[in-house]
Amino acid sequence: MSGTWPLIFFDVLAVLGLTGLCSMAARAWAGTGTSYWLAYAGIGIVALTLVIAIPLRYFLIRQRREADGREAILVHEGERREFAARLSRALEMADTESAAFSVAARAFGELAPTTMIEVLLADSSQAHLVRAVAHEPVGALHGCGVATPKGCPAVRNGHALSFANGSDLDACPHLSDRGDPQCGAVCVPVSIMGSSVGVLHAVHRSTEKFELRETDALEIVAQQLGGRVGLLSAMSQSQIQANTDPLTGLLNRRSLENEVRVLMRRDIPFSLVLADLDHFKRLNDTYGHDTGDRALRLFARTMRRVMRDGDIVARYGGEEFIVVMPEIEAGAALVAFDRVRTELEIALSDGRIPGFTVSAGVVDTTESLSLDELITMADQLLLTAKRNGRNQILHTGMVEQPATTRVPTLTDVNAGARPVVVNDVA
Repeated sequence: MSGTWPLIFFDVLAVLGLTGLCSMAARAWAGTGTSYWLAYAGIGIVALTLVIAIPLRYFLIRQRREADGREAILVHEGERREFAARLSRALEMADTESAAFSVAARAFGELAPTTMIEVLLADSSQAHLVRAVAHEPVGALHGCGVATPKGCPAVRNGHALSFANGSDLDACPHLSDRGDPQCGAVCVPVSIMGSSVGVLHAVHRSTEKFELRETDALEIVAQQLGGRVGLLSAMSQSQIQANTDPLTGLLNRRSLENEVRVLMRRDIPFSLVLADLDHFKRLNDTYGHDTGDRALRLFARTMRRVMRDGDIVARYGGEEFIVVMPEIEAGAALVAFDRVRTELEIALSDGRIPGFTVSAGVVDTTESLSLDELITMADQLLLTAKRNGRNQILHTGMVEQPATTRVPTLTDVNAGARPVVVNDVA
């Protein structure tokens, strides 16, 4: 509005000046025999049209254009908010990172169906970028070749960058290196937990320049995707911390019980191994708790390496561990867990940790359907194994025969040998 006041002031001065000129012109015209007032009216109408009507029309046209501009801004803002709200609702329903990336891929297809759009995120080392999700329509240009977060100008600058043409002087080096002058891009940094760890690339042909609406939408996707992935990562980490033993990384007792309840609800039979490190207190007292912790971690790594992917491995407490093996009976579970003892001997052979052994008891769900009862029975077998000399694994059928002091071997187990309980519980 402020720009129209000089025009109005000029109009007022012009009207006052032209009034006098009209009067003079009317008098001159009246000398030809025409009525003065008729001549004055005619000249006044022409003057008013020139001085007021034309500027007024210009003023109205300008006002209409400004109104149309404000309306376009409001429409754009409304579309932006509506898209942001829909994307937010979709991401809230994504309960995993892969689901969140799928939402982003659908959003890319809606925003720019014919454009190559990808999201690159830093790996665990924060040194390399890895493609997390991509929308690659047929015939679209290839994605960006940037390999590290620091190698991307958008990530370094912390804000979105737009490059109309790869041949421009100020184009991104990764665009100009393509050798394709028809290539342009929009690059938006992706922040997770307040740190720029990735980038969203939209690579397009220079003849298909992105509009402001599309660029804003890409920034919305990058912002909300980074926030959702960060939240899911934090939730996952919190869940892992709640479900695992902090020293060994194995499941804790509560998580073990939850996993076993699932097996029981599904009527899946399983074997249970209760293992205990032999003379662990002596190891701690002799070499210190740090050495004891290293021994626990080594044993946990050995079990994870040897046991099947579907087996449940947990630290039950102190130096006690439990392995639950679905759909396997006690004898086969004993043979499987005996490989842990063999691998443990190999792992200890380098001498970095003082040697130690493990004893275990094995039961299965043919003996009881109660987890507490199974653990109690396995604990009794474990005590028997320790009385028999330690460094051995027993299941129920192996303690029914008369006593012998020889420690059973895997060959004995396969042959049906049954060691005897002795009274030494040291």
